Amino acid sequence: MEPSPQLTQRPSRAYTCPMAIYRYSQWDGSQDVAPPSADDLFDRLSEQILQGDDLRGALNRMMRHGMRGEGQRGAGLQELLERLRDARERNLDRYNLSSMFDGIQERLEEIVGKEREGIAQRLREIDPPDRDADAPDGGEAQSAGGESPAGGEAQSASGESPAGGEAPPDDLADMLRRMANRRLEQLDALPPGAGGRIKQLRDYDFMDAGAREDFDALMKELQGQLLQQYFQGMQESLQNLTQADLSQIAEMVRDLNDLVKRKLQGEDPDIAPFMAKWGAMFPPGIETFDQLMDYMSRQMAQMQSLMNSMTPEMRRQLEEMMDGLMQDNRLAWDMFELGVNLERLNPSAFPDNDFRMFGDEPVTLQEALRLMGELNDIEELEGQIRRAIRSNDATQIDADALGDALGDEARRYAQDLQRLTKELEDAGLIRKGGRGWELTPQAMRKIGDKALTDIFNRIRGGDIGDHNRDKSGVGVEITDETKRWEFGDPLHLNTLRTVSNAVMREGQGTPVRIRPDDFEIDQTISQTRASTVIAIDMSYSMFWDGAFQAGQRVGLALDTLIRSKFPKDQVTIVAFSYFVLPLQSNMLLDSYWVEFGGGTNFEEALRQSRRILGRQGGTNKQIILITDGEPTTYNWADGWADGSRGGGSGRRRRRDGGLIEATMREVMRCTRDNITINTFMLDQSPSLLRFVQLMTKINKGRAFVASPHSLGSYVVSDYVANRNRVIR
Repeated sequence: MEPSPQLTQRPSRAYTCPMAIYRYSQWDGSQDVAPPSADDLFDRLSEQILQGDDLRGALNRMMRHGMRGEGQRGAGLQELLERLRDARERNLDRYNLSSMFDGIQERLEEIVGKEREGIAQRLREIDPPDRDADAPDGGEAQSAGGESPAGGEAQSASGESPAGGEAPPDDLADMLRRMANRRLEQLDALPPGAGGRIKQLRDYDFMDAGAREDFDALMKELQGQLLQQYFQGMQESLQNLTQADLSQIAEMVRDLNDLVKRKLQGEDPDIAPFMAKWGAMFPPGIETFDQLMDYMSRQMAQMQSLMNSMTPEMRRQLEEMMDGLMQDNRLAWDMFELGVNLERLNPSAFPDNDFRMFGDEPVTLQEALRLMGELNDIEELEGQIRRAIRSNDATQIDADALGDALGDEARRYAQDLQRLTKELEDAGLIRKGGRGWELTPQAMRKIGDKALTDIFNRIRGGDIGDHNRDKSGVGVEITDETKRWEFGDPLHLNTLRTVSNAVMREGQGTPVRIRPDDFEIDQTISQTRASTVIAIDMSYSMFWDGAFQAGQRVGLALDTLIRSKFPKDQVTIVAFSYFVLPLQSNMLLDSYWVEFGGGTNFEEALRQSRRILGRQGGTNKQIILITDGEPTTYNWADGWADGSRGGGSGRRRRRDGGLIEATMREVMRCTRDNITINTFMLDQSPSLLRFVQLMTKINKGRAFVASPHSLGSYVVSDYVANRNRVIR
């Protein structure tokens, strides 16, 4: 290679190669990692299924704990549920609901104090300090005519005395004294609670104009806060609420009640005219009747939750305050009727939530209502997540509401979990069935391929073609390997290898001269048609260390191998305990059919396997028996007998010779039918070894001791090695 011109022209200059610097840090949620594809999701799902979970359990595990690994750090439903609970507890431990009336109470005290000061000022105007000490003190004096009519307006709108600062005439002064004393008595009789005070002060005739203005301002503010809770679209107009506004709201509530009543009567009301008239009172996005009802129900549920969370005394205060704020009694009744109708229409929208708060931070009425809405949302989200965990379906979770409650990260996690089942369904790997999600045939094939690949990866020496081949030659089926042609071999010429041999011998150039020594032919094998029954022990002990799950994987892998590589072969899989259950290949990915009790009946397992093989063709017939213990049950004259400990009617003890004798009789029947029994033992107890030795002595089959981890390698290797015979 010629030197680079750049380097030769400037040899004195030093050149350095830029170094890529990689920095690694702990995951903090800010890293941008591509979401897993449907294939990635299914690979993780397959791993859990092959480890013993069924589809429901594997999906539930992924839903509960999230999709972690390979750059992913996704929270699962369980973590999101715990975060919601923590958020609720933080609010309950932070706020003091009993302080809700404190600010209102302080303002009412100021208003009452201002009114008292105004009354005192009026009395000082009636009885100036320089007047005769014998003059009436304003306490008992009355005019001959008695009290003035209700509201006796002996004062000007400004609160000044009629005499323009001079003492009024005696009869007028007496009337003013009586009015002042009556007002003071009313103020003294005010109840201590804010709600009761508002209700009574609403009908109180203030003598001080400033106090009246302050009370009216407080009433409008509280009315706005209360009505804004229901009609958020009126946020700006409710800041300056007038009597005309209240009348409009009352009319709107009556129209809304009419819609709900029509729905309760079975109609399907059109809300377009209603929204055209009153849409400004509601937030944007409401287009259907259900959306309108959901919105109103949510708003009213906040008030109900607030009521439920109060002490009886606080609840009474709030009810009194609402009565005082709703000056239009018809509006108060219509609002109550609307709440009742909405609850009849959708009872579930009005949860009976009761939030007891134990914190110190004060809240206003508006803040308390907002807090009830947040807590109700958390309760609803918790219910959605619990339902998602039960159904393995996160699509019903409101990801946006979850984000509002916990932040954008939680929203992304929820969306990832929603994609889990959606993408698997869109990819044709899972589908909805009668028992929930189920695997499709395509998914079953993929899991079978994965199980087979995992087993092959554990087999030392490479692929299955490396097993027990000590002869090469030609035959009935071409393989991927070749051999040099020998005299007498059929000329199944492999052109590529033959020409390559000639080129290697002759070197480059044309024409290529081929000699008989260059001939290379495809190698073939002869294959026999085999029929196999895999009998998996499903006794309780098989589940202790994953032996049964390993048997399921082996059955699935062998079923996949035979269907894909040896389609002329037949394989049947059965599970047995005290009975025998033939399994479809899809059942190997589930466990709902497993039944432990009643003992382990080897005799019945061999008998049923022999009958299955008798109905099938093939020159090679075998039973692959996967177990971790000797038989404990056998068929008795009266039905069946159990070799488990103890005794009783119809049962035999473990040491009963009939147990082994009945099993060996069935072994002999299998032997006469040229059925080989290969036993894979997942335990090395002396009793099991003695039993298997006796069985192999009669049948001439083979016995293997394997762990659950290596079971697949043993079974698949043995199957392939003994069904293929490479011929010359």
